[in-house]
Amino acid sequence: MSASLPTPPSPSLGVGIAVYLEAFTGERAQDAFLTYYSVAIDKSLATETYTRGEFHELALRAASVLLEAGLKPGECHTHYFSCNTVGDMAFRLASVLLGTTPVTINWQADTEAKVLYKIELTGSKLVLIDPDTPADHVAAIRAQKLDVVVFNVAELAAQPTAHKAALEAAAAAGVATPDQTRIVIFTSGTTGEPKGVRLSFRAYECNRRTFEDFLQVGDGKQLVAVVVNPLHHTNSTSISDWAMRRPGTQLHLVQQYTTKYWSVLVRAGTGVPINTSMSDAEFAAALATRAAGGRTVIVAPLVSRHFDFLDSLISGGGLPLAASLLKSALSETILLLGSAPVGPTTVERIQRHCGRLPTVRFGSTETCLQVMGTPTHLSEVERLVAFRAGWEHSLRGQPQVGYYIGRPHPPYTEVRLVQSVDPKEKGYLVDVANGEPGQLITRGENLMSGYVGNDAATAKALTEEGRWYTNLGDICFRLPNAHDGTYDYYWQSRDSALLIRGGANYAYEQVNEELKTFAMATFGLADEADLEVSVIGLRLDSEHEDACCVTIELLTPAAEAKRSEIERDFIALAKKGVSKGSKPDHVRCAPLPRNFKGVVKLPELKEEWIQLAKTMRST
Repeated sequence: MSASLPTPPSPSLGVGIAVYLEAFTGERAQDAFLTYYSVAIDKSLATETYTRGEFHELALRAASVLLEAGLKPGECHTHYFSCNTVGDMAFRLASVLLGTTPVTINWQADTEAKVLYKIELTGSKLVLIDPDTPADHVAAIRAQKLDVVVFNVAELAAQPTAHKAALEAAAAAGVATPDQTRIVIFTSGTTGEPKGVRLSFRAYECNRRTFEDFLQVGDGKQLVAVVVNPLHHTNSTSISDWAMRRPGTQLHLVQQYTTKYWSVLVRAGTGVPINTSMSDAEFAAALATRAAGGRTVIVAPLVSRHFDFLDSLISGGGLPLAASLLKSALSETILLLGSAPVGPTTVERIQRHCGRLPTVRFGSTETCLQVMGTPTHLSEVERLVAFRAGWEHSLRGQPQVGYYIGRPHPPYTEVRLVQSVDPKEKGYLVDVANGEPGQLITRGENLMSGYVGNDAATAKALTEEGRWYTNLGDICFRLPNAHDGTYDYYWQSRDSALLIRGGANYAYEQVNEELKTFAMATFGLADEADLEVSVIGLRLDSEHEDACCVTIELLTPAAEAKRSEIERDFIALAKKGVSKGSKPDHVRCAPLPRNFKGVVKLPELKEEWIQLAKTMRST
């Protein structure tokens, strides 16, 4: 028998236990909520399904685990999994019921030392794992954190729903205030130790309202969210929390990316379970029926790299369903892209394979995901014009390529572009002119509360006057939209991704694009997929300006056949054939270090060049 939790009065802001209980109990209990897709060894998919009542029951079992571990409201539990799991989601809902705080671990990147650091910093009393969490890391946790309880979520279904009185008392007393921490998500820590970002219930409520306005998911419409990005990131965390807050939402959670993910998107579009046998014609009819109703909004948060995979699957014959059927399904799906620039190649691929343009979103962990996005009311033609305006932008006669990131979402988010975010510099918080690159800053109720145990970093990131968040680190420009005159914003580079030469700054992205175009034309390579170029600026030959260090990744046999020619001739030819800011000083052909999104990890690339430079000097 499920413990019966009382429903306290809802605060004026939609936060705390009431908004979640409204979505999971009472007449909502029989509604479909979660479909989980696990990946078998042969890459086939198995599914588990939960109604809202069944998932609420699982969350109560998780709440019993939290109570047995001695957690009190405000105390932390660390989620260290190997993939997306139902158990992770259940403990996230349980934390709302008891007022405790989940802490994320990046299972794709965190070393043993970083895992222990995050447990220590947050004072976590409980570490949640799954059967595939690295055993050596778990052993280290048990050895070094003797007072920490370790619980495997594979045992959750067998956990009794105990402590009814304690659960009821916690629920009655633990109504979250708007500023209570909902979750702690750690930044990547590419420079120094990772920072724990405290995100409040207020921030997630703002995020919900932003998304429902931005994506036009109003009253009377059903949200269907398909999540494949890792739950330890702010992207999937925000989308899944939105699904738990919004009654009637159906959440499709995929254990990890696999080629069968594209089949999941089709099933989500039809509402037909993945193990149901249907012909392509029957699928197409189901898609048309659902689209004609106009009451279902299907949202798939993705990154550009997923469409690199899709393009390879289609061209290589590995897509697990008919390409025409996928295109039909995705033409009715909001493809929500973020986390990396959405350039011409990605836009063209999505148009060709999916029958529509992507909906771009922009933000960071500290902003609870969403700051800006593509206006959904613009037509496909108008949106394409906006994309192209950034690709074709020039400033004082020089190309200044930018990637469309949309517009802010008033009254929820606000942005500015300023000359400097350093109080010691001239131009601090002074706005730049249209078309000029500037530092992007933002404010809104979506902002973090601060960093765990790091008041200095919090003070540096949030201004006292006006509470602007100044630590995005993105260089952008704005242009008036050709359709309605409202300003559109374009991402150009990270502030740390600038090549300093001759007293001028050149964005890495701008240099990469010019050198790639030059290399393809010079060495007879016709396919964009043949190679990638990434530059790093290092003070190797001068105290005053950067040397342009170029890494060329050869991705196809055609490109590999040109290796010796590129290594021998690239620098000499490029010095005569590219603009002043892009002239290379050093080149090598080598793989580029990337994260799971396909984004080049600049700190690692820089370290590779530093080590290479030491070798060059010694010889």
